[in-house]
Amino acid sequence: MLNIVIKYHCCKETSSFMRLLNKNRSIFGPQSSIVGCNFLRYKGICPPATSGPGAAKGSGPGKGAKHKITYQPYTAPPPTCHDFKNMSLNRPMSPHLTIFAPTLPAMTSIVQRITGMIITFYALLLSSGSLFLSNGVETYVSIIQSFDFSLPMVFIIKMMLGAPFVYHYFNGIRFVMWNAGKWLSIKEVYDSAKKSFVATAVLTLLFSII
Repeated sequence: MLNIVIKYHCCKETSSFMRLLNKNRSIFGPQSSIVGCNFLRYKGICPPATSGPGAAKGSGPGKGAKHKITYQPYTAPPPTCHDFKNMSLNRPMSPHLTIFAPTLPAMTSIVQRITGMIITFYALLLSSGSLFLSNGVETYVSIIQSFDFSLPMVFIIKMMLGAPFVYHYFNGIRFVMWNAGKWLSIKEVYDSAKKSFVATAVLTLLFSII
């Protein structure tokens, strides 16, 4: 209770309270007001006293201030790059492709998404052709076959068309197993990626030869 009273009156800087409290030292203890208020000033709670027993020598209005506050108009900082600003402030950078070297798990994940978009495009192309083309998709396939491409050209076209299907299928098995809590160790992640590459190459060659 004494600390609350001293804190309140010290922050209000009422010198009359100090004199009253010093007259009643027998109640609160010797030099309780001066010591208490000086302690509060030391902790930064009360401002420096300008009068009374606790005032510093030479103190007065505008004198003996510990900190000087100056006001300046706000000026907006110059525009800087987001990454440059974070590096200048020593902030941690978020991971992205320009920072980390490419790893096999990251590349397989990126290619999985790319092949997914390619397969989606195939599905939209076939479905829209079946709905909106007057003669159906089979007629246009026959027209393409009538161009009489060479065998190497047909082989390359089949490989380009079939590789996204095969890779998305085998690499999708890895994702399904990860969701099931399997093949999550570093060794298994790399081994399954290599096996999916081999299976993709083999099955794509078989599709291209047929």
